[in-house]
Amino acid sequence: MSENYMAKKLFDEGAAAYLKQDYHTSIKLFTQALKYDRKYSLVYSGRGTAHLKLKKFKKAISDFSRAIRLNPKYARAYHFRGLAYEKMGDFAPAFRDFDQAIEIDPDLAGAYRGRDSVLDKKIDHQLQIEDGEIADHLASMRVSQFNVDKILRDPGN
Repeated sequence: MSENYMAKKLFDEGAAAYLKQDYHTSIKLFTQALKYDRKYSLVYSGRGTAHLKLKKFKKAISDFSRAIRLNPKYARAYHFRGLAYEKMGDFAPAFRDFDQAIEIDPDLAGAYRGRDSVLDKKIDHQLQIEDGEIADHLASMRVSQFNVDKILRDPGN
């Protein structure tokens, strides 16, 4: 079997273990996947999220940072790293990461919520209000889009 195939297979198994909330097994499988492909940014991000669930915030930050180095436009890695920084009480880098995630993907509502959460703990009240309004708007747009898609698929409803 090719190394690329094995990395993807182990990634899929790690993701399945994560979904079953077996975070230790998930980390082991993601780590094995990296033996086959050290440049697979999703594996670092997956392992980082498992570390995040286990409250191993420094390890999570390390994995998200590696995912970002491999793919600087990976908005979710910035978002998750921001969550890890926030959990550690390190609000300035958390804010920067949420901000970067928003810059890359303005539709990533979780990043607005994360930034809003950091602002609750720290920074600028007006920006907090704007972030809450943007997150609410994005959520309503998704609901509207879902309803439009449903109507287009089944006009009899």
